[in-house]
Amino acid sequence: MEKVRKAAAVYFVLQCVGVVAWWMLLLTVPESRLVFVLEGNRETSLMAFWLADAIFIAAGSLAAATLIRKRSKFAVAALWLVTGALSYATVYTFAFVMMSDRGWAGVVLMLPAMIWSGVFAIAVTVENDMFREARASSTNFVMLKTFVQIAVVWTLILVLIPYLISLVEWKLGIPNLEFAYQRPIAVVLFLAISSFGVWSAYVMSRVGKGTPLPLDHAPNFVVSGPYAFVRNPMAVSGIGQGLAVALFLGSPLVALYALTGSLIWQLVFRPLEEDDLGRRFGPAYFEYKKSVRCWIPNFRRFQASGGEPAVPTEAGVIEPVD
Repeated sequence: MEKVRKAAAVYFVLQCVGVVAWWMLLLTVPESRLVFVLEGNRETSLMAFWLADAIFIAAGSLAAATLIRKRSKFAVAALWLVTGALSYATVYTFAFVMMSDRGWAGVVLMLPAMIWSGVFAIAVTVENDMFREARASSTNFVMLKTFVQIAVVWTLILVLIPYLISLVEWKLGIPNLEFAYQRPIAVVLFLAISSFGVWSAYVMSRVGKGTPLPLDHAPNFVVSGPYAFVRNPMAVSGIGQGLAVALFLGSPLVALYALTGSLIWQLVFRPLEEDDLGRRFGPAYFEYKKSVRCWIPNFRRFQASGGEPAVPTEAGVIEPVD
């Protein structure tokens, strides 16, 4: 958890600096306002944000970073204050540009800030409560839950969000990548990477008896199937799918969106998950972590000290898994 707190503190300092730098640019280079103006040639609707940004986002971000570093009980309140301010400003700006068809660049800058602030606010708030073991259920029911989750999540993050991003990209006039056989190549890559993700989810459900969601996590330690080669196969698959969608659309912003997802996993969710696994599975997990990389697959299958891939049972005994 300490790694997540440090990352959150660094992020909110950078966010404070970014907001101040952005306003310095608008104030000292009037021509830059044309990119962000919300209503025709009138600058009032844009420049009126300065006081709220200075108090709630810039100063709020600096205060949140300070309280996090001091481990203050008020840190969570500060994080949610900043996240709430950013969320309101982002949604309001998005509604404004939908009506005026101006100022799309502002939405592109504000939306990632809202997402990052919200992710860190959630992580610091829930800490160790984010990962909860799935209740005992039949394997078929666990697999049903897993694939329903996959259908919902993939529709949201691989179809709906990239589609909206591509619309914003079109509004901004950002050119798309185009080359021969681009879409067939993207489809082949997407199907191959998705099959890896489905395989990972199947093994997590059958062996781990849990789902990919942190609040319905596997009670068993899974080191078979794709997990014998890489520690986070579903995360690897998800990032690869996002990049394949970006290739299909020829979209630089969708590619950036996919890479941002990898950073969020690396800086926030991976440390939390590893702390949870270390607490629950102890030496078995630390042996596995030492032998298997997080993002780059090994060429050789992981073998636990007993000679076979293994999971702890409810009695704490390591048993082999086919």
